[in-house]
Amino acid sequence: MRSLKPQCLLCEDPNAHSLITKTGRSFFKCPNCELIYLDPSQKLSPEEEKARYETHENDVTDPKYREFVQPLVNAISKQITPGSLGLDFGAGTGPILASLFRENGFEMNVYDPFFWPDASTLDHLYDFVAASEVVEHFSNPQREFLLLRQLLKPGGILGLMTLLYDDETDIQSWYYLKDPTHICAYSKKTLEWIRKQFGFGNLETFGTRTILFFCPETQESR
Repeated sequence: MRSLKPQCLLCEDPNAHSLITKTGRSFFKCPNCELIYLDPSQKLSPEEEKARYETHENDVTDPKYREFVQPLVNAISKQITPGSLGLDFGAGTGPILASLFRENGFEMNVYDPFFWPDASTLDHLYDFVAASEVVEHFSNPQREFLLLRQLLKPGGILGLMTLLYDDETDIQSWYYLKDPTHICAYSKKTLEWIRKQFGFGNLETFGTRTILFFCPETQESR
C-alpha cells in the first residue's frame, strides 16, 4: 500500500504531484522546488541499500571510472589553489575523487556512512567538498544539503555530479529512476532553490551532470 502524499523532502511543500514509473516505483514531484522524490514506503532498508552498493565495481584504477568523474575534478580544480583541503563525501567502496585530487596535489579526507563512517571527518571545515553520484541517494536532502553547506569554509566550493532532468525528460521511463537506491532527482530549478535556501553565492552547471555551488567569501550568519 502506498503512503499518503508526503511533503517534499527538500522544501516541505505539501502539494506534490504523484508520478508512477514504468518499473512500478512511485515518485512525487514538488511544484515548488521541483524535487522528484521516491514514495518513502518504497525505500530500501539500510541493509538492502548497502548490499546494492557492494555490487558496484568502483575500482579507482579503472580508466572508464576515472574518465567518468574527471569533469567534476576538472571543474573544481580550476577554482582552488594547491594544497587545498577537500572532502570526498559519499565515497562508496572506491573513493575515486579522493584518489584523483590527491594525484593533483590536494589534501583529501573521505566520508561515507556505509564504507568510510569516520564521523570525525565531519568536524572539519573544507575548501571544497566533492560528491559524485551521491545526492540522488539522499533520503533527507534538506538535512544533507545543510550539512554540506556547513562543512565549507567561506569561499568554499561544493561540487556535485548527478544527472539532472528537464522538461524533455520522460520521467516515467527515465533510466536514472530505475536504480532502487535512487531516491531523489533534481532540475536546474531545484539547484537554484538549494542555492538560495542554503546560502550559496553562485551556481554553475556544466552539461547535464556537473554542478558547482560557491560559498560567499564572508560567512553569513544562518
